[in-house]
Amino acid sequence: MANKTLAILGRPNVGKSTLFNRLLGARKSIVSSIEGVTRDRIYSTFDWVGNDFDIIDTGGFLPKEKDIMNRHIQEQARIAISEADLIIFLVDGRSEITASDRILAEMVIKSQKSSILVVNKIDTLAQTEQINEFFELGLGEPVAISAMHGRNIGDMLDVVLDKLPNDKKQSQKDESDVDLALIGMPNVGKSSLMNALLKEEKSIVTHIAGTTRDSIDSYINYFGKTVRIIDTAGLRKRTKVKDEIEFYSVVRTNKVIADCNVAALMIDADKGFDKQDKDIIRAVIKLGKGLIIVVNKWDLIEKDDTTMKEMISDIHYEYSSTKHYPILFISVKNNLRLQSILHYTIKICDRLTSKVGTSILNDIMKKITNSNPPPAVKGKHLKIKYCTQMRHSPPIFAIFMNHPDLVPISYKRYIENQLRKELDLSGVPIKISFRKK
Repeated sequence: MANKTLAILGRPNVGKSTLFNRLLGARKSIVSSIEGVTRDRIYSTFDWVGNDFDIIDTGGFLPKEKDIMNRHIQEQARIAISEADLIIFLVDGRSEITASDRILAEMVIKSQKSSILVVNKIDTLAQTEQINEFFELGLGEPVAISAMHGRNIGDMLDVVLDKLPNDKKQSQKDESDVDLALIGMPNVGKSSLMNALLKEEKSIVTHIAGTTRDSIDSYINYFGKTVRIIDTAGLRKRTKVKDEIEFYSVVRTNKVIADCNVAALMIDADKGFDKQDKDIIRAVIKLGKGLIIVVNKWDLIEKDDTTMKEMISDIHYEYSSTKHYPILFISVKNNLRLQSILHYTIKICDRLTSKVGTSILNDIMKKITNSNPPPAVKGKHLKIKYCTQMRHSPPIFAIFMNHPDLVPISYKRYIENQLRKELDLSGVPIKISFRKK
């Protein structure tokens, strides 16, 4: 499931960035932030009691200011409100309610989003009575915290968990057998592919890169399977994400990747495979999603009998992990090989969710080790006892042995490659854990 998104909203100097940093740095369970966005520390991920959250720091909001920078920040805050599952509305407990606080509170109420009112800079229990005046903002019972000192942060997050809405997409997802996300850089043909598969103009298509700003869902029946297709906004290099609308498109697309079964990364055949495509593939694999690499606009390429093989070799050379994922060459314009995407999507989803019996897995492992036994390391002979599949989506295999910490990287890769070959796991990321018996 995609992470829930929290947005911190408030006027300047109420402690939004302090709270943001506190959530990201106070506990060992918190994971690292996403680097390289247009505004430092604007978007990160953290964990609270087993729940993963995306969090957005919006910048100080002055509703009545008219200069360009404040209009910029106002637009950012409005978009953050629209993207959030829950709004943390932060006010300063050491000062009286301001006109900006009131206007912001009215915006939160009108949004009809789940929200909590958090009063910051309440450093001691004796100051708690100061929060009573904030009831008049109409956002329910205030939660008193000190972001600077970490006071009551856990209580605040418990309230967040209680107030988060149920997943609205779950009932919709239950209607589909497979969720396919069309991802990639702008103007590679994602919307055109979706329209071609659906045989209707569901997504706006223009020659201007980045036309799609939101994620658009549609359903299609393919040989008895219901496939949910999600057309997403283009993912460009973070240094080129210049406006807030486009930044939140990136946030939205990352959430779609987390919520799909299979992602189809589309590449422009004329532009080729570049670093940004590698970054997208890395994100898909890290999240344990099935992957298809789709090279579009193949009709524009002058080719001979070796052109396709050369491009596959180039992609494998640029990023060796792509050897484990199918590469399809299509032309949306000429309706060339489009159905193959749905065919591979179903197959990869089946592989992603399948579970191999322990006895079958150990027969395969015996065959693999007989062909190439584990090496001796530091005078110790490595011996694999048995193997079992711990879970699926993605498949995680546990290999129990005598010295798991001594297994060379090269032999780990050999095991992975052979398991992929024997179990036909093309298109599926797998994880292997070597453990002490």
